[in-house]
Amino acid sequence: MVNTFLYKKQLQNGYIIKNSEPENAEGLAALQKIVFPKLAENELFTKEHYLKHMEVFPEGQFVILDGDKVIGMSTTVRSPLLTQSHTFLESSGNLKLDNYDPEGDWLSGLDVGVDPKYRGKGLGKEIYRARQELVNYLGLKGQFTVGMINGYHKVRDHMTPQEYFDKLVKGEINDPTVSIQRRIGFKIRKLIQDYCVDETCGNCGVLLTMDADHKI
Repeated sequence: MVNTFLYKKQLQNGYIIKNSEPENAEGLAALQKIVFPKLAENELFTKEHYLKHMEVFPEGQFVILDGDKVIGMSTTVRSPLLTQSHTFLESSGNLKLDNYDPEGDWLSGLDVGVDPKYRGKGLGKEIYRARQELVNYLGLKGQFTVGMINGYHKVRDHMTPQEYFDKLVKGEINDPTVSIQRRIGFKIRKLIQDYCVDETCGNCGVLLTMDADHKI
């Protein structure tokens, strides 16, 4: 598929955010292992998966570069809004975007990752902003994602994922992933249990949506 979006932006710190290209695939795969160290091996994107994503939906793949070094990334797919319980493998089309729907009216964000050494610079927000620009370019209703509750492992001995989620909704807990997504403008919808295999989040995530008219 030909990319008609062609996103590229130089950030104030000199980094570049743009659509991913084949030469970035190896670095993308390496960064995913750093960002998701506890994620099951069969749920990690490989170099081959990233190359496939660029074939299926090139405008929906993003990378942030420091020179030639991959320091940020995001994988998305066009699809309907998935409000029912589902798994990461289902939402990613078995990691290959086999579920890509050219008529889908939402942008599904499958992951966002920033190298730990580069965090605190607003790079994650730039990724969500790029995705929101794509949403509007394609005339979609918005973007959605399942944010991993990465703070859950600290309290799992005395709290269930549902209890953690309820406190998160009330603002009684600050989660290192979902709370940031919420501040950017995502709305919490529901807890998705058994979404992935990762002890950090108790295998759970939170369905989040952002309408197309929201400005990041």
